[in-house]
Amino acid sequence: MAFDSVQFETNVDDMDTRLWPIVIDRLLDVGADDAWVTPILMKKGRPAFKLGVLCGVHVADDVKAVIFRETTTIGLRQWPVEKHGLARTEQEVSVNGQPIRVKSAMADDAVINRSVEWDDVQVAASKLGLTAKEVLAVATAAAQELDS
Repeated sequence: MAFDSVQFETNVDDMDTRLWPIVIDRLLDVGADDAWVTPILMKKGRPAFKLGVLCGVHVADDVKAVIFRETTTIGLRQWPVEKHGLARTEQEVSVNGQPIRVKSAMADDAVINRSVEWDDVQVAASKLGLTAKEVLAVATAAAQELDS
């Protein structure tokens, strides 16, 4: 079995929480596939956060460097991961003239999941003077009509 990915994990209990969005952005910038933060409770009742990162082996050193540089951790755990993913396609719908990307996941040549791109929803809402909730509803309805 060939492992093509790595997962890192570390517990951080002494870092300003406002830094987490920057940490996640930096991890994604160097090629991490996903990064997440989960609140946890450590020994002696200390509130903390667990950082998890999934990345390809080819960017593991860069990811590790970001974790040590951008957080206050002094150690982390790492293990190999075999990653499985569905085939994906990307299409576009329009909400009042604003483009919204739609990602579809395929299995056995059929769409089994469809997701509207949130960044596009936010941009369209701002340009149209609508709420993100309104744009999301219209874009999601339009996405369901794709390929039908």
